[in-house]
Amino acid sequence: MNQKYITFLKKYPRIFRIAKATYTYGYLKLKRLEKIPKRIAFKITRNEDIVEKLLLDYPMILSGMVSENHIRVILTNLKKVLDENVEGDIVELGCNVGTTSLFIRRFLNYYKSEKRFHVYDSFEGLPEKEAKDQSNTEYQFKEGECKKEKEEIINNFKRAKLKLPEIHVGWFGKIPDEEYPRKIAFAFFDGDFYSSILDSFDKVYSRMAPNSRITIHDYQSKFLPGVEKACAEFLEDKPEKGTITNNDHIGIMIKK
Repeated sequence: MNQKYITFLKKYPRIFRIAKATYTYGYLKLKRLEKIPKRIAFKITRNEDIVEKLLLDYPMILSGMVSENHIRVILTNLKKVLDENVEGDIVELGCNVGTTSLFIRRFLNYYKSEKRFHVYDSFEGLPEKEAKDQSNTEYQFKEGECKKEKEEIINNFKRAKLKLPEIHVGWFGKIPDEEYPRKIAFAFFDGDFYSSILDSFDKVYSRMAPNSRITIHDYQSKFLPGVEKACAEFLEDKPEKGTITNNDHIGIMIKK
C-alpha cells in the first residue's frame, strides 16, 4: 500500500479500515499491524466521525471478548449521553484487561469531559455459575474463567499514556454503595453471568439520571443466557421493561 493510496483513503475512515485489514492480513499474511502506520490523520467533517477515528487510530483490540463493532456500539451510546449533557459519571462493571476502558477514556479525553470514570472488577474471574447461566451450547463458561490481574489494566493504561480510571476491586454486589457515583450518566455492564448482571443493576439503576444509558455486553448471547434473564427479571416492574434493544449482542437501555 503506497503513500499515494493511503493519502486517498485516509479521507474515508470506514473504507481505509477495510483496505488496511485486507492488505495486512490477506495480501501480506502479517500477524502484526505495525507495518501500517498506527495513526492516520484525517479531517473530521462530522462530529460523529470521532468514533470511527478512534477505531482507526487504535486498531489493536486487547481482548478477544469484544469486537471492533462492540466498541463502536458502546462509544456511539456514550456519545449520545455526552452530546445531551446527561448528568452523572461513567461506570464500567467488568473491565478485564481494559479494552473498552481504554476506548472510553480516549473518548472522554476527546470531549474534554470532566465526568469521573469508575471501573469495577473482582479480578477473580467469573462468579459461581447458576442454573440460569446454563446454555445449550457445547462450550460452557465456568466459575473463575476470564480471571485477570489488576496490574494488567494498570499497565495497559500506562503503555497508552492515559489517565487511569478509578479502580474498585470486589464482586459488584459486595462493593460498598459509597464507591459508586451518586449520579450516573453512562454504564457498561460486562459481568457475563446472571448474578453479576443482576448485581450491576442493583447497584447502578437507582443512580442513573434521566436519559442516561446502560449498555450490556453479551445480551441475548446463546453462550451466556443469564445476561438476558437478569435484565428481564430486574426490569420486570420498571418503566424500561421490554425496551432493551440488541445491537450485535450489546443491549441498550435508556433510563426513563
